[in-house]
Amino acid sequence: MFSKQEQRSWIKFQCARGRTARQCHQDLQEACGEPALPYRTVAGWVKAFNEGRQNVADMRRPGRPSVREEEVHALTALLDSDRRHTIRELARETGLAHTTLLHILKERLGMRKNCITMGSA
Repeated sequence: MFSKQEQRSWIKFQCARGRTARQCHQDLQEACGEPALPYRTVAGWVKAFNEGRQNVADMRRPGRPSVREEEVHALTALLDSDRRHTIRELARETGLAHTTLLHILKERLGMRKNCITMGSA
């Protein structure tokens, strides 16, 4: 199995030889089978290489940035010292957004909210 980047390198080489997107895709399917890049992806890369692109790596795209490990470690350290923090307190102490904190707590640290019902005394 070839990685996406290896397939892109191969497409770049084939473009230099004057091959079309359809030819590149057919050859990729023969070499890779099911994991081959889809035709539309191959056609996009062929177009980019024919227009002068050299790099086969993905370019950064706008969107939600990924969470850095330092942010996860900072939050973990705060929680290790005292688990009874509110999201607002954690946001104030770490400088992270409310939604980012919720994402880290749930997806990265596997935590969930605990609902405690207080009975009347």
